[in-house]
Amino acid sequence: MTDAKTKIRKGSLYNRRMLDRNVYDARTAAVTQRAISYLLAHQAKCVHLFLPIARNNEFDTWPLLKHLVSEGIKVVVSATDFERETMNHFIYTDDLVFEEDRFAIPTPKSGRTANVMEIDTVLIPLLAADKKGNRIGYGKGYYDRLLAEMSPEVLKIGVSLSPPFDEFPFVESHDVAMDVLVTPYETIETRKQ
Repeated sequence: MTDAKTKIRKGSLYNRRMLDRNVYDARTAAVTQRAISYLLAHQAKCVHLFLPIARNNEFDTWPLLKHLVSEGIKVVVSATDFERETMNHFIYTDDLVFEEDRFAIPTPKSGRTANVMEIDTVLIPLLAADKKGNRIGYGKGYYDRLLAEMSPEVLKIGVSLSPPFDEFPFVESHDVAMDVLVTPYETIETRKQ
């Protein structure tokens, strides 16, 4: 990993954690509305949605999740398997019980297992992204492995509470870019860039 990538990762996480609560709430509301508009316009049927790490001020996906369910869209959530470094996937239902894992991620305790090949859209949390859809996450590779399990046609939407960088100079050939980037300020169809 490059020094530049490490600096952006650390700086972006620090900046997000330091957001004023009113700024955080306004940005989260804006991302929620943009994501809803995009997903409904593109007729998403089965969406994989991450659940937020509150202590890191991640985008709060709970309002989005509730709205998608109210629209009849199937939502899939995951539980991290730290030993195997992968995720197990469950269909969201109102009676699904959650507990926080060791990283404070809300995690389903059990539920009906989801088939990842049925997922047509995946929302991915970002610490930072560039305008071409290249992303920086926490660096553990969970979403890289998830995307490798999914259909190549799955729509990859990155969500960020910050504006994108112009371009990352450290992109590697194996990096999977997002198709769409949703921020509080704009929705960018990066695959068209």
